[in-house]
Amino acid sequence: MARLEQNNQKGRGQMPPVSKMLIIHAQVTQEVSDHYNIIKRLGQGTFGKVLLAQDKKTGEPVAIKLVRKDRIALKDFVKELSISISLSGYHGIIATYPMFYNTMDYYIMTQELATAGTLHHLIKAKVGIPEDAVKRCAAQLSTALDYVHGRGLVHMDLKPDNVFLMDRDCYNIKLGDFGLTRKAGSFVSSKSNIIPYMSPEMCDVKQNEFLILSPSVDTWALGVLLYIALTGYMPWKKAVEMDTRYQVYMHWQKHVGLIPPPVFWQKFTREALDMFNNLLSRNCSARPSVLCVLNYLHYPWKIQHHY
Repeated sequence: MARLEQNNQKGRGQMPPVSKMLIIHAQVTQEVSDHYNIIKRLGQGTFGKVLLAQDKKTGEPVAIKLVRKDRIALKDFVKELSISISLSGYHGIIATYPMFYNTMDYYIMTQELATAGTLHHLIKAKVGIPEDAVKRCAAQLSTALDYVHGRGLVHMDLKPDNVFLMDRDCYNIKLGDFGLTRKAGSFVSSKSNIIPYMSPEMCDVKQNEFLILSPSVDTWALGVLLYIALTGYMPWKKAVEMDTRYQVYMHWQKHVGLIPPPVFWQKFTREALDMFNNLLSRNCSARPSVLCVLNYLHYPWKIQHHY
């Protein structure tokens, strides 16, 4: 088993250099099984898979994340591992243990297990989840993101799949997956795969162009995530002019008070619409801190119909 030396530097978003990593080669079925009982597969994606395992010494369940070596360079894996460990001290972030394996096909890290899965699996299509649970998510996510931003970092991949649940009522949730996390102020290039959580300034970056990264991209993603959690719908497919639902929302945002909100937004109270307009401001410099959602928790977010 390889262990990562603790980084004693107090700098913002600093990571241990690769030279401090102790790397060994092992077979998953040998070295990993010496320390863990593999129970089952929890998930699988383009970059690898996640396994449920039990620590043989402590009996504690853990999540083992296997990242395919043909999909990621060692330096990028080390960056993700280092950032994940450096943020692990915060209660609202999934803990990553200072050890990893380097096998023939995978880089492997070991993390705290989210016993109730992810927010993605909790959200019902066309329904969402109860408003009280969404508000609990909003409060915890905003403070976890603020902690990340306070370290000079931007998560860049906020979505329900990366919100981990310790219970299915969302009293204890944790932010995770820092594979795309970068330092604020970094230059980021265009993305070939535009997703609904991506801010318009990120969508607008053309090939051979760069954007100076700001925490405001996480603010935008938080707004999209809260909409999905409340409704079970995507607000749009892409935050680009050719997307009709996005275009209609932006038109309304420019004329708030003069025209009614788009049909898919009419289920929200005036206060909730004000919150969304702050989080989802087309002008990235006008977006407030993610902590702005805390100002709206005591207001109702969805209009209640009484029959």
